Amino acid sequence: MKKAFTLIELIFVIVIIGLLASVAVPKFTHLTTNAKSSSIKSIITSVQSAIDNIHSQWIVNDDFKWIGADGIDHSSDFDDNTGYPKKLDDGKGTDKLFAYVLKVPVLSCGNKSKGCFEEYDNNKYQYKYNSSKILKFEYNSSNGLIVCDEGNGVSKEECENLLFK
Repeated sequence: MKKAFTLIELIFVIVIIGLLASVAVPKFTHLTTNAKSSSIKSIITSVQSAIDNIHSQWIVNDDFKWIGADGIDHSSDFDDNTGYPKKLDDGKGTDKLFAYVLKVPVLSCGNKSKGCFEEYDNNKYQYKYNSSKILKFEYNSSNGLIVCDEGNGVSKEECENLLFK
């Protein structure tokens, strides 16, 4: 007598695998979205912490000279009245974002059209989820805060919930 699976057993196994896949795939998609959101929040939080650290150094030191995270003297890009950097990198079009405040700068989109950060105007940044969903935020050099803007497919409120809550 041959030992093999019957057709009913095979169909039963295929149905079980299909049910497991129908439960697992949405969970995996949700985890991927959460990971992307956490990554964006982590980068923005790191930038804000670096700005706050620079401001703290300015408060403590009478003769403050701003040496950026890139090791270059950026005193000309520092506002001695407020104690905050005037800009966080070389400006619009730079390929290394936040290079003045982060030791490891964030690479700009370059040729990528989604899943990346870009500086679209001086001190104004965006994260491109895809062509129809773009999160926008800017650095306010007068108070050292990163604030959300109205984006494409991402409201200011959604941006604030993602970045600051």
